[in-house]
Amino acid sequence: MTTPARTYGSTHRSSFRLIIAAAILVLSLFAAGTARDAQAKQKAVPPAPDATSGAGKADAQAAGSPSQTAADSAKPAQPAPNTDANSSQNAGAKPGEQAKPEADSKASAEAAPKPPAWSAAEVADAKAHCAIVLKRIHAVALPHEPIKEGACGAPAPVELVSIGEKPQVALSPPAIVTCDLAEALTQWFENDVQPLARKHLKSEIVTIETMSSYSCRNAYGRKKTKLSEHGLANALDIGGFITATTKTAEVLEDWGKPQREILAEAEAAKRAADEAAAKTAGTGTAANPVQAALPLAVPLTAGAAAAELARSTIIEGVPASGSAKLVATSEAAVPNRLGGPVVKPGKKGALAQKAAQVALAASPAPDAEVQAFLHEAHKAACRIFGTTLGPEANADHRNHFHVDMAERKFTKICD
Repeated sequence: MTTPARTYGSTHRSSFRLIIAAAILVLSLFAAGTARDAQAKQKAVPPAPDATSGAGKADAQAAGSPSQTAADSAKPAQPAPNTDANSSQNAGAKPGEQAKPEADSKASAEAAPKPPAWSAAEVADAKAHCAIVLKRIHAVALPHEPIKEGACGAPAPVELVSIGEKPQVALSPPAIVTCDLAEALTQWFENDVQPLARKHLKSEIVTIETMSSYSCRNAYGRKKTKLSEHGLANALDIGGFITATTKTAEVLEDWGKPQREILAEAEAAKRAADEAAAKTAGTGTAANPVQAALPLAVPLTAGAAAAELARSTIIEGVPASGSAKLVATSEAAVPNRLGGPVVKPGKKGALAQKAAQVALAASPAPDAEVQAFLHEAHKAACRIFGTTLGPEANADHRNHFHVDMAERKFTKICD
């Protein structure tokens, strides 16, 4: 028979066991929830690969090990390193060196000097001015991108295709120039060149043979001269003209011998005559010692006659039959058919230079009307352009006219 006291004790112990079991169940559920939260956070922020270990080590870490403890999984995720374009530079770094931060690379890129360029305001102003100029002249011009190469360039150059009207005068090839130069060329042609062509060539010009327009270089292509107007798209080199009847007027062939070359050759002929006279006088006195002691009362005429003959031959431009051609002591540079600076010749170039001089000397005299057209057209250009150079200026311009819009303080240059 069970007593009431024993029954009460048994019931009390059963209740206590139920309470303990319930507490253990609650703790287990709480621990399981905490573990799931940690795993979810770890999946949300995956560990980044080590910058110095490569892809193989990262894959091995991602696979994990079954022997990892719960404490390892509960560690906070490490911040991922920078994996942008700078990582390729970091990979090549020596051991122990730290890659430069991205901020430093951006700062250095911003600090690097940027290539010079025209401002938007400069380009806009130049284009607006150009539009006004092109409206008041007869010209076909295509817009060209702004050009900026150091000190060279122009904010709104144009590709000039033709100038004038009835007839249109084509530029072959088209030239890269400023609109102000295009306007000056148009005025020169309409007011001077075409009337001169009708007068001397009995036809109108339909083609300008251009040789050089925009070119970023110094004057004459030399290192120590100032910037050429070609470097500002403000100059044009013209090698010749073609009429509607296909008659040509070439600066090289039809200008005639420049005055400076005539004077140089005359001086060379005089010097040669003096040397010949001195040699003749020396031979005569050596044969007659008594004559050598006497003063020369009557000048020798042989040298003077030779000098007069040579001078006349050179001035008239017609070489004496069967006689050798005299060459000036200051050799002229070989005319460059492409315009612009003349390359200093080497050994082969010197031979080619002499051959070119002989060819020019052997060429027939230019047509008088064509020669007059070129000289008068050059003279008219001097009234319009800031600089006008031609064969009379120097050897660099022996084969073309150079015209530009350089501003002159006192007077225009005309050679």
